[in-house]
Amino acid sequence: MTETRKEISCGAVIIRVNHGKLQVLVIRQKQGHWCFPKGHVEGSETEHETAAREIKEETGLDVRFLDGFRECTYYSPEPGVEKKVVYFLAEMSGGREKIQEEELLEMHWASVIDTEALLSYPNDAELFHKAIAFLHKEDPDGARWPL
Repeated sequence: MTETRKEISCGAVIIRVNHGKLQVLVIRQKQGHWCFPKGHVEGSETEHETAAREIKEETGLDVRFLDGFRECTYYSPEPGVEKKVVYFLAEMSGGREKIQEEELLEMHWASVIDTEALLSYPNDAELFHKAIAFLHKEDPDGARWPL
């Protein structure tokens, strides 16, 4: 009997307001699928430290995490491996866009509608719906986050 290896990654749904519209950062990995930035925990990093480091490495961007949003997705990337990914909701706060060419083909700021259409996997779409619902609950009139 083989033992199941457990992996943990952390990342974020990253948003910004551009020309009065909410935009979401999506990345396309070398394998071709569209998703949100994430990566493996290193050493004794906290979940937020991991997410911030991975976002910076993959996209060149700095982020500010929005309080109160933390969601987990689970999947098996290969036989014998169980992966947990902890996602936060974050606002771009600085940095310069630069993709990590070893891992990514491209990154794109998409509208809410386009983000939903681009995402490759149902668990990412479900995560995205939870993030949008959270924003709507926190800002029902759309003053801060115009949906």
